[in-house]
Amino acid sequence: MLSARFEQALAFAARRHTGQVRHNTHTPYVSHLLATCAIVLEEGGDETTAIGALLHDVLEDQPTSRDELRDAFGDDVYRIVHDCTDADADERTRLTWWERKRAHLGRMGGVSDQSLLVIAADKVCSLQSLVDDLHRFGPALFATSARTADELLWNYREVLGLLASRLGDRPVVARLRRLVAEFTELAVPQPR
Repeated sequence: MLSARFEQALAFAARRHTGQVRHNTHTPYVSHLLATCAIVLEEGGDETTAIGALLHDVLEDQPTSRDELRDAFGDDVYRIVHDCTDADADERTRLTWWERKRAHLGRMGGVSDQSLLVIAADKVCSLQSLVDDLHRFGPALFATSARTADELLWNYREVLGLLASRLGDRPVVARLRRLVAEFTELAVPQPR
């Protein structure tokens, strides 16, 4: 069962991400956090891992210090959120997208299975939204995107390979594999 600590994390995440929306649909961003958390719970994640899922983007996207996160939720949650963070707000201005993604992939090999479960759930939710947007808007959505379909596909394939090697064929990994295939089919033109 989930305790008051989970409720505290849910309120914290909702407040921190107030006003933030998903890229193409302007859906409140908290929907992504809730969906990520739901996958973690459905995969058997414990309360600590579920809280990490709710807070997984707070260091990247919102003005939150590492000490504040530790003080509010403890070292166990902090470690999961840290492991899910490709770069905090300061690093985002100094590093390129490629540098952030490569560094994160390098760190992912040494993180806990709890952290990998949150990363897997996050990637499933993000890629599902992207696939849904491709169905709605077609590949033209990349005309206004900061990343190309090929760049995104590279990152999702790399993450999938790492997750599959560490987590095996858990349902969340199998789901990510199916989404990568669907994304490839929709977004990357195939030679005829």
